Order: sequence, then C-alpha cells, then structure tokens
Amino acid sequence: MHLRLKDRPDLTVGELYEIMMELSQKYPDREFFFDGDEQAICSRPKKAR
Repeated sequence: MHLRLKDRPDLTVGELYEIMMELSQKYPDREFFFDGDEQAICSRPKKAR
C-alpha cells in the first residue's frame, strides 16, 4: 500500500493521478491500482507478457 486516502482526504482527483504517475515512473516493474475496500493506492508486480 502506497497511500491511504483516509489519511489525505483533501487530495483532488488530479493530485491522485499525479501521485500514481510518479509511482509508476519510480517503480516501472509494478502496476498501480485503487483498492476500494482499503481506500488506498496499491501496487503489485507486473505480469510477464
């Protein structure tokens, strides 16, 4: 888990997008997603294609 939204309720959708883009550049071997149950931005290793 990279960021729990309940810890940062003031973030805009644009700011969330920027955070996810920064994380994807920093960790190119991971895919990022929003976990609705945890209300958090999470990641997992990318699957080999």
